[in-house]
Amino acid sequence: MKVAVGSTNPVKVEAVRRAWRLIGDAEIIPVEVESGVSRQPRGMEETYRGALNRAVKAREAAAADYGVGIEAGLVEAPTPTGWADVQVAVVVDSRGVVGVGFSPAFEPPRVWLERLSRGEAMGDIAEETLSRSSIGRVLGVIGYLTRGMVTRQELTYYAVIMAIIPLLEESLYPRLG
Repeated sequence: MKVAVGSTNPVKVEAVRRAWRLIGDAEIIPVEVESGVSRQPRGMEETYRGALNRAVKAREAAAADYGVGIEAGLVEAPTPTGWADVQVAVVVDSRGVVGVGFSPAFEPPRVWLERLSRGEAMGDIAEETLSRSSIGRVLGVIGYLTRGMVTRQELTYYAVIMAIIPLLEESLYPRLG
């Protein structure tokens, strides 16, 4: 079984590798693809669209059985800032089955809101203000904020597990038109 991941980010690739063990042995193929959305997606629709685009493009590029796309975005939430950061995972297969999953979400640091509202990517802001290079390819912002108790890989892992539910329980999730 071939599973293409729409990213070469080692955090995302390893999260997919770990989650896919629930289904079985697979060759995990990282594929660099464009999300087709902004660097800092805002809203569930744009975040979902980015993950879906990555999943479809990766599966096609690698001629894989499955494609997995993962996108982090800011979504409206009943928090003091009005926002939460969430990972969205989308899994597509060659038969047209689509699964969607979400990670636990967290409120972005309030001192970053002005820059986020201008469209700057949270990862870029974090790297600059926290003096951490490639933060999204290691612990992620959440790893820094929780002092390593929760990492980006864990958030991504849970989102991917949620997205593969339709593959595990196909009788409950018939293919949509």
